[in-house]
Amino acid sequence: MSRHLLVTGHNRAGSTLLYGMLQRCLDGFNIPGPEFPARAVLHMPGNTCSRRSFDIFDFEKIVAAAEGRKRLDMIVMLRDPRDILTSYDPRLPDDYACSADKSYFVAAQGRPEQLLPGVLQTHARINETIEAGHLPQGVVLLKYEHLVSDPDRVQNLLATCLELEFTGRFGEVHKHERAGSASGASDTPGLTRERIEKWRAPHHRARIIDQFSRFPELHEIVIDLGYERDTGWFDRLVAAGDDRPAIPA
Repeated sequence: MSRHLLVTGHNRAGSTLLYGMLQRCLDGFNIPGPEFPARAVLHMPGNTCSRRSFDIFDFEKIVAAAEGRKRLDMIVMLRDPRDILTSYDPRLPDDYACSADKSYFVAAQGRPEQLLPGVLQTHARINETIEAGHLPQGVVLLKYEHLVSDPDRVQNLLATCLELEFTGRFGEVHKHERAGSASGASDTPGLTRERIEKWRAPHHRARIIDQFSRFPELHEIVIDLGYERDTGWFDRLVAAGDDRPAIPA
């Protein structure tokens, strides 16, 4: 039976980076890009792969579409919610891209609107999807921080857990793209640790305090994902006493 590999999970959590690596290194899969809903790709012959963060909300329909046609495996991207909440999009110069309760939808034309689910809804949906048990053989939870810090180890784990074959190394993708670009730039996000814990920058302080004060459920997610043991970090942040306004970096 042919296979479909679904990359989904939290928005702003590295799915674009991972998908670029898969496009260049995963062997034996048809991988269109940059983003397609899984149900628009499943009908294609042979092994396929798709990336769309909000496909996690369409999971039951994806399972139904794949049943009897393709084996479905899933990689769920995770990231420190504090870094998601302080992510920005160059098309949104005056606001952050994601909030606890909603995220922006940026159409090719028209004004950006906060129409998409936020961190809270997405995390709840991820848990519901895992607990549903539709894919006992193929759900991998992948943290952005691990992908950036040790891409080759992540690649080896994916090869083992999902029975995948690769040509080329995840850790070399960005280097090759930069070398092959006349400008030295790459469309694929770089393997840089600078994006880890960027929420700690002083200009994000008011943003973090606002979101965690209005949505204390975020504390449970940060602890559940292993980024903190308790809420002491927040108490220290509040005690710092810097009241500058929150603006995108």
